[in-house]
Amino acid sequence: MNNKICMITGAGGGIGSAITEALFSCGCRLVLMGRNEEKLKKVAAGRECLILPGDICNDDYIKKAVEKTVQTYGGIDVLINNAGVAQSKPFEEISMEEYDMIMNTNARAPFFLCKTALPYLQKSSCGTIINIASVTAHHGYALQSVYAASKHALLGFSKALSKEYYQKGVRVHVISPGAVFTDMVKVSRPDLTGEGMLLPEDIAETVLYLMKMRHSASVADEIELHRGTKEPFM
Repeated sequence: MNNKICMITGAGGGIGSAITEALFSCGCRLVLMGRNEEKLKKVAAGRECLILPGDICNDDYIKKAVEKTVQTYGGIDVLINNAGVAQSKPFEEISMEEYDMIMNTNARAPFFLCKTALPYLQKSSCGTIINIASVTAHHGYALQSVYAASKHALLGFSKALSKEYYQKGVRVHVISPGAVFTDMVKVSRPDLTGEGMLLPEDIAETVLYLMKMRHSASVADEIELHRGTKEPFM
């Protein structure tokens, strides 16, 4: 994993910062993407990396981020689509603007970031895409209609993309966690207290597992995670 070039969206958030720490520890060369430059700098903590603040819903930002990564490091080995937004709101109260914001961030942006990065991922000896979805990609929850729709879209897209590109040397994985104790879950699931919940570090360790298995004969297409106190296989 040493010197692998990894792009991470939402790198300033709870899960993103944990993934960043894990990859720094393995000697990866990182590209940190996110809306808040100060948060990205805080996560970087002075370590050598490429910080690219901006909005992944902006097509020009996606194009320039990929170009800057290739100019700086010479290619792309791993793309981690982690950025996401959520809300907890009755269906009839959701506005068109809220729908567009969630779908654009959670589904459209990963779609076009993959499209823009794929020519370079195909040139890598370990081209890998890891999309962070959610348990809501499989189950619908009340007050999360748009979030569930966006994660279903991300999972469906990932399945199709993986079938199209695995013979071209690019693996596509999905991590679908249950509630992770971050600031975002306090918005999407205000009923949860944090007790017994998944931690951002759990997601980071799963990312490392997928990357370490990259040259193995075995493949995990999707990994679903849930808290240990929850009934199995639900």
